[in-house]
Amino acid sequence: MDDLTRRRNRLVKLLKSHELDALLVTHPLNVTYLTGFTGDSSFLIVGRKQSIFVSDDRYAGQIADEIGDSMDVVIRKHDRTTMQMTAETLTQMGLNRVGVEATTMTLADYERLSDLAPTVEFLSCDALVESLRVIKDRSEIQSIRRAIDQAERAFAMFRSMMQGHESEKELADAMEGFVRRAGGVTTSFSPIVGIGDRSALPHSTSSPTRRLHESPFLLLDWGSMDGSLYRSDLTRMLPSPARANFPVATRRKIENRLCELYTIVRNAQQAAADTLRAGVEAKAVDAAARKVMEEAGYNDRFIHGLGHGVGLQIHESPSIRTNSDDILAAGMVVTLEPGIYLPEFGGVRLEDDFLITSDGCERLSHLPSDWDAYFA
Repeated sequence: MDDLTRRRNRLVKLLKSHELDALLVTHPLNVTYLTGFTGDSSFLIVGRKQSIFVSDDRYAGQIADEIGDSMDVVIRKHDRTTMQMTAETLTQMGLNRVGVEATTMTLADYERLSDLAPTVEFLSCDALVESLRVIKDRSEIQSIRRAIDQAERAFAMFRSMMQGHESEKELADAMEGFVRRAGGVTTSFSPIVGIGDRSALPHSTSSPTRRLHESPFLLLDWGSMDGSLYRSDLTRMLPSPARANFPVATRRKIENRLCELYTIVRNAQQAAADTLRAGVEAKAVDAAARKVMEEAGYNDRFIHGLGHGVGLQIHESPSIRTNSDDILAAGMVVTLEPGIYLPEFGGVRLEDDFLITSDGCERLSHLPSDWDAYFA
């Protein structure tokens, strides 16, 4: 049995426990998770005995390649919308209680669907598929490894191509091209480049005017999305190629402080990684990093959660933060990204991706994290 079939079978078990005849899956990434289809504008009906994929002629070839004969497929004609075809199909299946994805289906679509299929009782369901996506199976982990490899190869191109005069926006745009050259479909998100004090803005928009020659260091936050739509998420601090143009005393003063902050951040990430294992509360992992920050006097400048799950979306469960109720389990893939942000100086963040195992974790990213690997 392949991984996609196993995922649908796990969902069928949830249908039974929720007393549902079927779930109408409309979130594009949930459709991808259950079918392998990477297009859009398509729905999936997962019933207890039958799954039906609803789409249109534009995707006929893609459906043949990505879904094949693994389930029944209904192709709507041009005079029907996907919603109309889905309602007709649900009615023909004779289903009574059908769950809908409440977090993504709009009220207007819900009312429209109810009008089109009056014999079906539609019930709000919250994150049924997402609850399955939290634990990654073999093929998902392979895809995430591939996305990490693409991001790391793009990082090597990025470092070698920096010249010292580029703006943050030019560097971010370049990284998108490097990710594609490394085999990715696109970046996981718009790359974040923060030069100098702008690195203290955790999720800033890359500036078209701030340039490399204005500071001896920068922060880079990026990732790749592979062909099956799985993502990676990494952050590194880098020296600017223009650092040699700064007076030696000025550069040493800046880099000595940067190194001090970086060492604290790296120690915080290591402390958190040492606690990662199945059965541990996510907030305990966050607390391990914050203990290091507190002892160094910088916990008040660590202004976001420690990490998050990553997969088909860049931010998934579990949430690794102070107020999280999540419990870690083997098969989860998470980021650990402690940071210190000083507006008058700059920000320092280090981020890697980890696979939770029964007795610990595996660091999936391979880029070095020691200071001398970048600033020697």
